Amino acid sequence: MAPQISVLMSAYNSSDTIERAMSSILNQTFTDFELIVMNDGSTDDTEKKILAFSDDRIRYFSLDHAGLTKALNFGLGEASGEIVARHDSDDWSQQERFEIQMLSFAEDSNLTLVATWHNVVDVDGDYLGQKRTPVDDDSLKSMLRWRNPFCHGSVAIKRSALNQVGGYNESLLYSQDYDLWVRLGAGGATFTCVPEALYNYSISPGSIAKGWLKLGNQESLRNNALLPADQREYAITEIPAIGNRRTNSLWHYGVGSLALDDGRRGRAFGRFLRSLLSDPMNWRAAVKIGTVFLPRSGASLLFRKVKNRRESGQDF
Repeated sequence: MAPQISVLMSAYNSSDTIERAMSSILNQTFTDFELIVMNDGSTDDTEKKILAFSDDRIRYFSLDHAGLTKALNFGLGEASGEIVARHDSDDWSQQERFEIQMLSFAEDSNLTLVATWHNVVDVDGDYLGQKRTPVDDDSLKSMLRWRNPFCHGSVAIKRSALNQVGGYNESLLYSQDYDLWVRLGAGGATFTCVPEALYNYSISPGSIAKGWLKLGNQESLRNNALLPADQREYAITEIPAIGNRRTNSLWHYGVGSLALDDGRRGRAFGRFLRSLLSDPMNWRAAVKIGTVFLPRSGASLLFRKVKNRRESGQDF
């Protein structure tokens, strides 16, 4: 009998984190799932760490290195569950994540995708902040017109909807998730987000810098995704290099923004200052330093306006 959930986890040189990621899945309170782990051509001892687990729910595949997008489509082809859940190999989930997401599907049969809020942590697992998004379909689709509203690893999606849109676009080395959400939304999918941080998303200076690259591609990705399949031409085949100073500046800016959202002004100020010292051209850090010194009432008003603009799909 097929499990209710198929979990897709691709791993590339994830030796330091794969055990934590897999354990968080295998220890879920909801137990009717299969964990499809794809070793995407790792050159470290990722495979050894994976094979050390003994659980009948694990299905392991060793692939030639081809990138996350193709690995996920491979896993989707192997999936047998009605629901497909994503999980990255350097993150971890709270024990009740699947139980709560499956409850959402049970309560509303029209739902296509259930994401969750998430904690942001560094590579050591230390808390940096929490990301909260709207929870209703209309607000999430408003955000989708401008930016990615979901943490990829936190989502659970009906497999039938994924198959209907043809899975992930293999022309995209990254941002394959944003492209997929746009196509799902255009096809009439219904979204929601659980207002609890049930997923822990790990970031590093390199991933933060890559995230800024993604923002520059959003409009092209969105426009391309809305075209008929035989007319899509946009591709992302490489990750441009970013200098160390710029990477460090973006890292401190990102960590500072998370601290500011959490109300930790002193920590935020220090990070924004370090961001400016790394890259004096990062004007956003200078603006954020100014907000640190606003009276709490003024800062709260500004943050509410920024939050409303984000949730309505506008930038700031």
